[in-house]
Order: sequence, then C-alpha cells, then structure tokens
Amino acid sequence: MPIGLYVVDRAWRVVAWNRAREKGPFGQPRGKVLGKPLRSVLPARGFRETLPILKKVFESGEIHEQTVEVHGGIYHVRRLPVKRGREVTHVLSVFEDITEQRALEMRLIASDRLAYLGQLVAGVAHEVSNPLAGIAGCAEALASLAAKPGGEKERNEARLFRDLIREEVARCERIVKFLLDSARPDPGTRADLDATVGTALKLLERHPSFARIHVKAVLPEVPPARIDPDSLKQVVMALAMNAGKAMPGGGTLTFKASHRREKVLLDVIDTGPGVPEALRSRLFEPYSTGDTGRGAGLALAVARSLVRNRGGDLVYRASGKGACFRVILKATGAA
Repeated sequence: MPIGLYVVDRAWRVVAWNRAREKGPFGQPRGKVLGKPLRSVLPARGFRETLPILKKVFESGEIHEQTVEVHGGIYHVRRLPVKRGREVTHVLSVFEDITEQRALEMRLIASDRLAYLGQLVAGVAHEVSNPLAGIAGCAEALASLAAKPGGEKERNEARLFRDLIREEVARCERIVKFLLDSARPDPGTRADLDATVGTALKLLERHPSFARIHVKAVLPEVPPARIDPDSLKQVVMALAMNAGKAMPGGGTLTFKASHRREKVLLDVIDTGPGVPEALRSRLFEPYSTGDTGRGAGLALAVARSLVRNRGGDLVYRASGKGACFRVILKATGAA
C-alpha cells in the first residue's frame, strides 16, 4: 500500500506493521517491531504524543484525525477503532504523506501576480453569482406577491424577502472586500450551522435549479463552528448550487450535521450521478471540471480555500449513486 500503517492491541503491543511503515525517518523492519511494546518502537516524544490519542480511540470508539509535520514531511494521520462486537480491541493508525499535495497548494498560492489577479477576478465573479441568484429568486417572489391581493400574511412574507435581498446585497459587498483584500480570517468568529444552513435553504427555495429538487435538513444541535457566518453560507450555497447542477432532472439534496469531539461536520449529499473516479483527484483544483455538469471549476476550489483558511477542510466522499461533500470545521472552544 502507498500509505504507512500499524496496529496496536489493548496491551499496546504492535500486531501489524506494513512495508511502507518500514521506510521514512522512523521506519523499522517489520520483524523487529511485531509483538513489541509501542513504547520501545516509537521515539520517546512520539510515544508521549501518541498514547493519549490511542487511549481516546479505545475509550470512545471514534475516529481521530490530525495533520502533523515530521522531519520536513507533512502527514495526514487517522486513528481507526477496530471492533469485535461493541468492544474496541485494536487501533489502526494510518499515515498518508501529503507533503507533495501541500507543496502544490503552496505553489498555487505563490503563483505570479498576474495569474493570481486573473483567478481573483474570476473568483469574485463566480462567488457573487450565488447571492445574485438568491436576490433574483427573492425578487421573483416579491413580484408574485405584488400581483395578489395583500393581507397581513402577504405583507410579512414580502418583508421577509425584502430583508433577504438586503442581506445578500451586503454579502456581495463583503465577498468582494474579502477576496480583494485577501484578509486574514478572525479566529474569534463563530457560526451556528442550523441558522446558517436555514438561511441558505430559504434563498434556494425560489431558485430555478431547485424546482424539482427535494431539500432535507438533518440538523441536530451541535456546537457553533469556528468560521464566520458569511463564509459558511458561501460554502453551503456553493455546494448546494453544485448539487443542483448535478441533478437537472430532479433528486434529493440532504444537509446533515454531526459533532465528533472537537470537530463539527456538515455533509451535503445529493442523489446525482456522483463524481467519476478519474476526476476526483483534481476535483478541488481551480478551473478543473469534467463532464459532470458541475460548473466552471471554481466553486469547490474557493469553498475549500475558505474552509481551510479557518483550520478545517472540505473533502469528497462517495455516497452510493450520488455524491457527498463533507465540510469539516473546528468547534468553538477546540484548540
């Protein structure tokens, strides 16, 4: 396998150690580590940092993920519980070298100014199109209300759509300012998933792309996420519009929130054709698109950038016949 992995049991003995784990700065031959205590296999500092994480996985039965830098390399590390019935008997540690991936990202960030400005202008145009679509839908709703005899209910609904238009116009201004200034995110900002997703869904009600799409929201109470509401709304709208384009004949779009220790997760699941496997490695690259009907290739790149700038991530997960995009954010109060 192209990734390193090892497995420990409840006695902290190493019971599996693959070939990729024999390489690298802390690589050791498999024959020398199998059956040995993990304390004698890892460097002292590495063992001290690893042991509390393994204990948490044994106790909670939940996956733990982190990104670490070791000897100039960057690794995405996952700790996976291995169960027999309900009991966690072992923990599988998986190490994926993402050094090259991060280097590519840094080269993209450090690209020459002309290319950057070109991408920036395209990003502004693309991101402003989402609130403009919401404004258009609200305006259509107001026109429809204006054509009917007005009562108190209609006046209240008209005021609601008027306020949404004002909010979206203000959001356009903030998007432009954010992208042009390349401002650093404020680490103290927070967003409530239920309220933010609810506002986004209200904006999508009148959008033509969602005329045949059934939208479901499964939003149990979760901690606020460490991201500003405007950016989260931007990400939600981008993913929703992407899903709408993938289901021109209709389907179901589901928003599902969950909470895992210090992370808040939001899954955006559609029943479209999914993303072909050959395109998945380039899914989040700017201007990368294919035959999936998912736009010009900027929405996902911008959305992932917004989330990663706030310490989170945006990943693709296959979901049966459809697609699932998972927004991973730090919960407020997390280190």
